[in-house]
Amino acid sequence: MRFLLCGQGTSEILWSIQAALVDLGHESVLALPDISQDVIDRRIDALFVLNLFEIPRPTVEMLRDYIAQFGTPPAIVHVCLKHPLEEIGAVNAEQIRDANRWMAENDVSMWCMCQGSAEQAVRLGLGRVFHEPLGVHRWICTAPAADGSVDLYKRWMAPDTPGLQRHPYAAMKGQSDADAESSVRDRILYLGQGWPEHPEAGREPVQPAIRRDAEAVAAAMTERPALHRVQAMDRCGLTDRSADPAWTLDFNRAFTIAFAVENRRRFATALRRGLGEGFSLWGNGWERFGLKAGPVSPAPRNAYPDAAACLDFGSLAFDTVIFPRTLEIVKRNGLLVSWRHADTDRLFGPTEDRLTFAGEDDAVSLLAALSVDADRRAKLRSAHLEHCFDALALTAILPRVIGRACR
Repeated sequence: MRFLLCGQGTSEILWSIQAALVDLGHESVLALPDISQDVIDRRIDALFVLNLFEIPRPTVEMLRDYIAQFGTPPAIVHVCLKHPLEEIGAVNAEQIRDANRWMAENDVSMWCMCQGSAEQAVRLGLGRVFHEPLGVHRWICTAPAADGSVDLYKRWMAPDTPGLQRHPYAAMKGQSDADAESSVRDRILYLGQGWPEHPEAGREPVQPAIRRDAEAVAAAMTERPALHRVQAMDRCGLTDRSADPAWTLDFNRAFTIAFAVENRRRFATALRRGLGEGFSLWGNGWERFGLKAGPVSPAPRNAYPDAAACLDFGSLAFDTVIFPRTLEIVKRNGLLVSWRHADTDRLFGPTEDRLTFAGEDDAVSLLAALSVDADRRAKLRSAHLEHCFDALALTAILPRVIGRACR
């Protein structure tokens, strides 16, 4: 099959998908940063798109019609980086029905990395949303260009492409900052926002009753870490209310603060107190909690393998530990350590008890021990990476995604 990968957002996701498609025997192209005509003058079976719902619908329809000249209209897989309801911008049942109808007419499906968010979307009427975890792939593919340089983008690649090369994903470097990377080495690293602005920006405050509902669900998920959002909502008696799109949007905003932000606050505060300068914190919004942090920068990502451990306190968008930042740490050969919540068993497998923590004291104790034991870190890193590249292999996940999108 032939696949076009495009869109804007976390493009590293597409690097891995493309290389995995090639290793599965398909032909694929990364059409970033935009789509040129020479790339699409051929039969294309399906598109993987990052920001589909930020593109005007007529533009998407025109692209499908153009590609259809060379075969049949392609299926479209939108990779959700936000909650599906936020992706489509719907605030009521009519807008959800309209979006769902347009998706059906244009063979669009939404790949959601979070089971709870996918179930929430389906409950609200977005029937073309499905859940599969994001996965990992060890390689990135390039091919030689006519001028002797290397093509990563806008070059169709297949297993038999002349000069095709597979590069270790971990060898890919982004923006470099020697001082930032040096300051991370052998320390416990957390790279992420503290208090995000987007949940409240330009919006009316969430009603107190909905905030209380979100706090109750957050407490249930903290007490029972294996629960995802919909399971916890049902346990808290919110099943009927969760069928209302407007209520759900407000609930999700409040839940981000009550769950994701609160967990970041409590763990970061405990680790700064317990580890001192051995805890390297980067990102914006931390001053709200009285915590000093390095500036927003992609540079520390280059140092993931050199950090004593790379932390995850949970996603702002989802209640899953398997999301772009955690997978980026894995693909760059970092030692990932996480707060234990929904699907940590899937991400960590046999290392879960040794690389996850339940509460603040547990986090400080685990990370303090790891920071002074390089041999233990090396053994755990090796075991965890072996598990991830097996249990979350994109070459196993993508056939399921393609089967759902192209049926």
